[in-house]
Order: sequence, then structure tokens, then C-alpha cells
Amino acid sequence: MKQAVSCMSGRMEKRISKFKKLFPEGLRGKIFRLCLIVIANAMVLFVVLDMMQLQLLWKTAQDNSDSQAKMIKEQSLDSLEKSTEVNLTQTAIQAADNTDWELNVLRHDAVILADQTEKILREPWKYSEYDVDPPKKENGGKYTLQLLRSEDADISDEDMALIRKLASLGPMMEEMIADNDYHTQDMGISLTNGITLLMDDCSDQKIDGSGNEVYFDATTRPCWKGAVEAKKIYFSPVNFSATNKTAEFEIGIPIYIDGELAAVVETAMELDTLQEIVSKVTYGENGFSVIVSGDGKVIYSPRKEGDLKMDGVYSRDIRDSGNTELTMIVGTALKGETGYKPVRIDGEEYYVAYAPMNTVNWTEMMFISKKELEAPTNALLSRMDDATQTAFSHYRKSYFLILLMSSLLMILLVWATAVLARMMSRRHTGPINHMIAALGNMTKERFFFEMEDTYRTGDEIEVLAETFDELSARTLRYIDEITEITAEKERIGAELDVATRIQADMLPADFPAFPDLDEFELFASMTPAKEVGGDFYDFFLVDDDHLALVIADVSGKGVPAALFMVIAKTLIKNAAQLGKTPSEIFSYVNEQLCDGNKEEFFVTAWMGIIEISTGKGTAANAGHEHPAIRRNGGEWELAIYKHSPALAAMDGISFKEHEFLLNPGDSLFVYTDGVPEATNKNGELFGTDRMVQALNEKEDAAPDELLPHVKKRVDDFVGDAPQFDDLTMLGIKWLGTDSDC
Repeated sequence: MKQAVSCMSGRMEKRISKFKKLFPEGLRGKIFRLCLIVIANAMVLFVVLDMMQLQLLWKTAQDNSDSQAKMIKEQSLDSLEKSTEVNLTQTAIQAADNTDWELNVLRHDAVILADQTEKILREPWKYSEYDVDPPKKENGGKYTLQLLRSEDADISDEDMALIRKLASLGPMMEEMIADNDYHTQDMGISLTNGITLLMDDCSDQKIDGSGNEVYFDATTRPCWKGAVEAKKIYFSPVNFSATNKTAEFEIGIPIYIDGELAAVVETAMELDTLQEIVSKVTYGENGFSVIVSGDGKVIYSPRKEGDLKMDGVYSRDIRDSGNTELTMIVGTALKGETGYKPVRIDGEEYYVAYAPMNTVNWTEMMFISKKELEAPTNALLSRMDDATQTAFSHYRKSYFLILLMSSLLMILLVWATAVLARMMSRRHTGPINHMIAALGNMTKERFFFEMEDTYRTGDEIEVLAETFDELSARTLRYIDEITEITAEKERIGAELDVATRIQADMLPADFPAFPDLDEFELFASMTPAKEVGGDFYDFFLVDDDHLALVIADVSGKGVPAALFMVIAKTLIKNAAQLGKTPSEIFSYVNEQLCDGNKEEFFVTAWMGIIEISTGKGTAANAGHEHPAIRRNGGEWELAIYKHSPALAAMDGISFKEHEFLLNPGDSLFVYTDGVPEATNKNGELFGTDRMVQALNEKEDAAPDELLPHVKKRVDDFVGDAPQFDDLTMLGIKWLGTDSDC
């Protein structure tokens, strides 16, 4: 069995070996494949052109079908939109007229009642008296004229006689309500003495749970107030009835006798009645109407949510929906205009037609969904598309049959040209193989390539050999140069290491700094962005009772900034030892640094001198960051004030200084811009807000604990991003003397 398997394996390997010989390796194989590819591409190009012609015919037919469908859709929709504009506008006008007619009937009845009331008030002796009773529970459900009074109403016998004469209008009021198909909710006559004669069928709702009559003051109602203010017929906004608590709108007409207000006639319609009238007028299956008052309030809308929603107190201004298109259309409609516009409502496209209701200065808006209008056209296009796809399906089968036949022909042609390509590839590989052998014999000791006559073929092979010859010579020169550069770089690196140690040794680094002084705790740190930096800090005793604190940032980085830093640090300390104030020190140092500053370096610096016995301090700030301070028991915050210019920025300037006081438990934190300007990989700055937050996380900590915590927060924020600037911090916590305790 094993022998049989071994025999089969051997035959398989021989077949694979023969197959590989058909496709030689190396450059010879590449030339063979190149020739094969060129010939094959020619065959493929022939087939592709053939297929492109078929594809072009297919696309032309499909484009023609799409063009016809598009033309049908455009013409159909254009015709439909024009028809919709005419019909929807006419429907909106008719709906507005119908609704307006109902309101006009209400207005007409109110005017007649007002005329009759004015006649009685002017000539009461011509009219008979009729009894009128207060509301009675048993009269609920039937129209009754009721005598309502306000809580402070004062009725004389003369007033009562006049009221009974006005009661003669009761039958007329009842008939008006009945003739208006019960669209009129109530009618009333309110006098200035607090008496109202009201005709409605809600007598039982004017009796409270104890059986007492409910007071009614017409002068507090929007209808009374609006009519009196306008001094003419007045349509009130939607409000709630004082008697049956239903939503209504009222018409009020003031009556004046000899220039004095005598009464206000009122008639009202329930909002539900108006909404019922409006909802009966529709357009299509899902068209609907919306009523908007003259002040933009939604009087009726079937929508409970979205741009056209109606709230429960009828106070929503439709122009506050945030829909700019809708707001502009409503603004035009409220001017009393009739029109038609497309509009997007709650993200869906609609058409809206609007028409005024002249009686009340309202507008009725009729909406229809564009989707609903286009549904029949889209259904027709869908059927056309199905028929087209069926035709294309038959075409596609023929197309793939031709493609299959062309592919088989192409395969046969490519196979026939393989032999020719193999023969051509043998002629061009000799010089290349020789070159490969020569390059393979190059060693570290004999690293060069030599031009030979074998490579002089007069083509790219000769150019390649000459290039290798020149490249090997250049490589030998480059090796010598790199050796020299590496040695020089190592020398510079060693010198920078020494400079880094020298700079670190110049900054005080022994903590605690003054072990014999118990009045304060002090700590500082500096992390340069390069081997040496331009930031520095310093602290030293000016005398036995004065402590100087300095932190500064030299413009630029590296060795030049470090040298300028050394000069600035030395000048500041020497001037301080002479007993000068911070402003005097900065003025002196500024003049010295400006002298011969051709590189135009400048230094931002903060310096404070603190009297150890009292905690009183004097500070100057030359364009440096705002210090952060924490009062005992409080939180860290920035001490923001106007700074002086930076040192060496210009000569002849004076520096401001200010005094401060550190009480026991207070802390001070100063820093360079490397802290707030630390940048993460997203380009975000650490900022002073994050810095203050980090300080408050260790608000009462000693400086030697606080500064490493801030540094850690900066490192966490920056992450893998490279350090952009030197990062220097100095902190002091004032403990005070024993006498402060």
C-alpha cells in the first residue's frame, strides 16, 4: 500500500515539474508572461469591445425606458400639481366661507341682540317687565334666562325694574340659539352694576354643592375687557367658559348710552362645535384643515404632535413651531391673503391652501400629503417598470450566452499564443542572469559592482549595469561619511548630557529646602522638553526674614534658550541680594538683558519676596502665567490681574508690583506655560481649568505631594503625544510662625 502511494506521489511531482517548465521563473518568466499578457489583452480587448457594444445597446434601451418613465411622471405630476392647486385652493376658500358663515350668523345674532338692548336702555318706559329668576338646578338641560350677579353687585329697585324690562328679550335670545342649530352656546347681557342676564341650558352648573348660587362677574371675562377696550364688536381668543368650563370663543358688543358704558352683549360658541364644522371639510383620503386665529394661535388641528399640534389651553402660536417654511406661510395667510404653497410638515412633504375668514380675521388652512397625491402615478410607473424588467430579463439571457461564447474563444486564442511568448522570453535573460550572479558575489570586504562587456546590450540592461557600477562607488563613499557623522553625533550627545546635568545642578533640588525654617513648606520641579530647557525656577533667602521665589520661561528651546536662562537667573538672584523690590529687580534685569540681545530672546517671569515673620509678600509679573492661590479651608483659584511686559521685550520700561498676604494654611502655586499648553494627540490643550481641577483634587496637600499629582494629570492627558514645551512648577504652603497659631 505504501509503495502504491509513493508511486502515485512521484508521478504527481513529475507532472507538476513539467507544468512549471511551461512557466519559467525569473526575468525569463516575466518576459514570457509579459508577452502572454500583451497577446491575451489584445484578445480580451476584442471581446470587451464586443461586450461593450452589447452593453451599449442594453443601456440605450434602459435609458430610453427610464426617460419615458421620467417624462410620464413629470407630466403627470405637473398636471396633478396644477389641478391640486386649483382644487385645493377652491376647497380651502369654500371651507373658510362655510366656517365664516357660521361665525357671521353668531355675529349677526349678537348685533340684533345689542340693538334691542340699546333700545330698552334708552327708552325703558316703552317696554313691559318680565320676571327673571336666578339659576335653578331643575332648569338644567333646557334653555332658561337666568339672573347672575357678581359677589359685590348692588341692585336697587330701579335697577331691578330695568332688568325685568331687559328680560323681555329672553324669548328672542332662545329663538336665536335654536335657529342656529344649537351652534350658539349662550347669549348674555351684562350690566355695569354686576348683573348679567344669561340664556343657556346650564342652570344646574351655576349651583354649587351646597345649593348656593355661584357668583358670576362678567367684567373679568376676556369678552367684556376686549369689547370695552376696543369700543366696538370684539371677537375674544379661545378661553374656557366660567359656567360650564368648556372651551369657547365669544363675541362682545359694548353699548354706550350718552357716552357712558351701560352694558356688554355677549354670545358664544363652543370650540367643539367649530371644530366639528371644520373637520367635515376634507380633501382626498387624508387631507385635513387647520384654523389659526389672528394672533397665530391654533384654534383647531387634528394633529396631537408635531408642527401642527394643538395644546390643551389653545395658547400655542403656530409660528413658534421652529418650521421656517410654515411660519412664512402662516404670516402671509394672516394678512388676509389666499394662496397655495408646498411645505414640509414633520419631515413629510405637503401642499397647503389657505383662505381668510373675514368675520373674525382668522384663516383656514387645508393640507394634503404630496405622497398621497403621487400614489396613483407611482402605481402606474411601478407597473411599467415590471413590464420593462421582464423584457430586460430576456435580453440578459441572450447577453450572457454571447459572453460565454466569447470567453471560450478568448481562452483558446490565449493558449495558442503561449508557445510564441515562451520562445521570445529566452532571448533576453542571459545578461540579466549574469548580473544577478555578480551581485550575489558581493561581500562586505568586496562591496562593489564592475561593468563588463556582457552588459553592453544597447538597451535598459546596459543602463541598469552602469547604474549599479555608479551606485556601488557612491555607497562606498556614503559608508565613510556615515561613519564620520555617527562619531560627531555621539560627541554632541555626550556634551548635551553634560549640559543637562549642569542645568539641573543650577536649579535648587534639595528638599526640604530650608530644614531650619518651619514657617513654610516648599517644593519645585522642572521637566525640559529637550536635553536642556529654557525654563527655570529659584528660591533663596534674601536675608534672615525674606524669602525670594522665582519662576521664568525663556522664549525658544534647547541650548540657546538654556544659555539665556543662565544669564537671566544669575541677574535676578544678584539683584535680589542687593535688597531691591521685585519691580526694581525686573527693571534692572530687563535693561541688562536688552543690551546686546541680537537674537531677540525674551523671558516671562514671576517673582515674589515674602516676609517670613508676617507672611506679607510683594510680587511682580513680567508677562508670565497667572499664579494659583488657595486660602486656608478654600479651593484653588487663579489670581488674575494685569501683567507687565516680558523681560528683554523692550528697554526703558517699568514693572508693576502688588502686595499680598499669606495666612497660615494658605498655599501658592506658580508654573510655566508648559502646564496649561500641554497638548494631546487630538490637538487639545490641558488648559488652566484642568490644572485648577487637578490642584483641587489634592487641595490641602503639601507641595511635594501636590506638584507630582499635577504632573501625573498632565501626563495622563497628553498620553503618547510628544512633550511640546518645558514643564516647570513651584509650590509653597505657608504654615506661619508659632505666634500665628
